[in-house]
Amino acid sequence: MASMQKINVKGTNYYSIVESRRINGKPRPVTIQYLGTIENILKAFNIPKSICESATFKSYSHGAVFSLWSIAKKHNILEFLDDVFPEQIRNALSRSETILCASIYRAIYCGSKNEFSQWAEETTLPSIMKFQANKITSSHFWDQMDGISEEMLQSIEDLISSHVLKYYKIKPEKLALDYTNYFTYISSSNIKSNLANRGHNKQKRSDLKQFSLGIVTTKELAIPLCSHVYEGNINDVTEFPEYLRILKKRISNYTDASEITLVFDNGSVSKKNLDIFKSNDMKLNYICGFSLGSCKELLDIPFEDYERIMIYDDDRDVLCYRTIKNIWGEDRTCLLTFSQDLYDGQYEELMKSILKNKEKLIELNEQLKNPKSKISKIPSDINKRIENFLTGNHAKEIFEITINGESIVTDIEFEVDTSAVDTISKKHFGKKLLITDHDDWQTNEILEAYRDQIDIENIFKDTKDKHHFSIQPLYHWTDDKIRVHTFSCLLGLLLTSLLKKELFDEGIKLQNKKIIDLLTGIREIYIVKADKKAKKDFSVEKTLEKMSENQEGIWSILERKVFKAKKS
Repeated sequence: MASMQKINVKGTNYYSIVESRRINGKPRPVTIQYLGTIENILKAFNIPKSICESATFKSYSHGAVFSLWSIAKKHNILEFLDDVFPEQIRNALSRSETILCASIYRAIYCGSKNEFSQWAEETTLPSIMKFQANKITSSHFWDQMDGISEEMLQSIEDLISSHVLKYYKIKPEKLALDYTNYFTYISSSNIKSNLANRGHNKQKRSDLKQFSLGIVTTKELAIPLCSHVYEGNINDVTEFPEYLRILKKRISNYTDASEITLVFDNGSVSKKNLDIFKSNDMKLNYICGFSLGSCKELLDIPFEDYERIMIYDDDRDVLCYRTIKNIWGEDRTCLLTFSQDLYDGQYEELMKSILKNKEKLIELNEQLKNPKSKISKIPSDINKRIENFLTGNHAKEIFEITINGESIVTDIEFEVDTSAVDTISKKHFGKKLLITDHDDWQTNEILEAYRDQIDIENIFKDTKDKHHFSIQPLYHWTDDKIRVHTFSCLLGLLLTSLLKKELFDEGIKLQNKKIIDLLTGIREIYIVKADKKAKKDFSVEKTLEKMSENQEGIWSILERKVFKAKKS
């Protein structure tokens, strides 16, 4: 229990909130919050001195830090970390506790390690984990991150994944695989990182160095299992065989890989990569997206030939056409689906593209009519200029352009072929092609399994969120620390996913970000009461502020299932 400690310095009493913990086997008071003199206390709590006999208080954000710490405790996360990490204690925190602190911090607030102490001082985490916030500096984290290797992180991830699957009786029969990359601010002259390289960036920051991340998640609630950090200049299709090798080796430590169906998108598909699944060493099945550009004849299948297939996971139906096609010399089961939402999104993008190209053509016309313009007006040059910006989204099929002038272009005329827009939209939009080696599966089974891909895409959105779980911004410059930082962020996401699982089993369906937002709003009050009879002059009690109805609902479930649960 927390208490108020008084220290007299040159006749002046100074107060701190402390909790007792054992250090080297002996009880020692650990400062949780320094309060200063009586005057400072009264000023901080805005309490007139005339009523100082009454209670005063200060509140701290409690719900999120306590819930994440509790779910980590329930699943023995610190023990898993201790089993692998070299022992090292700094500022009363072990290496494992430091990494757990970083994970909880990143799940709730995506700040730098330098901001940690300031953030922690406004939460109950120092009280929960028994440390002094002002001593946990960026240097503390860097020191504790030193000496942690990629192999250690993989071992811990496998230990935790094995435990989680066993504890919740989750069978990893269907796993979703996807990749993304994260830009960094690592200098071009920095040679300490082999991971950070320039490449095609999915956030359109190809001007910056980046590193890449592959993740495999479970079908049930998209719990991340096996991550792989690799160089930022390697594309998905190239990395796919290496990640398959790593995945099979690691996942075989805790489940039968031959029973797994891997779900992935068309960014990883090539003839070479699909041939891997025929190898006797692999023994994995697959469901993946595939480019319709390689099966254009399917685009002409009339909608009346599609079937409505019920997706029981979503309680909705999907328009689907199933067939077998010879792809790269092998007959494969193909599912052509139509989604109205996908159609609407693609049509909206087409309209934006048409408008953008119209603006470019108008601007070009103005330049041609301006006698002071210095652009070349030779017809071949104008043709080339038009071709350069009329790219993608069927622009050359949609725009009808007339160039006026023989040796010198005087102006251009253009119009949008609305019938072409209609034809293109009906033929191409809203359609997605899936292929699989599960010839024996029902159509709805294949469709339900592929929907796992949406969940992993949502995980990547979480890891790029500005508020919770985000791997960005990244303030590390060496490969080992990039990997440890990424591991910490994913561990915070995993802990939140486990909270989501506990709530889901009780009928509460919330996304990770919503869970953290609701829990962060639950605050704990330190009530400071004057007690002239006590030696310390004050007593301290703790209680929770009044919660909203939603907060009370999830808190009562977590109290029963997580906070009071025995270690597994």
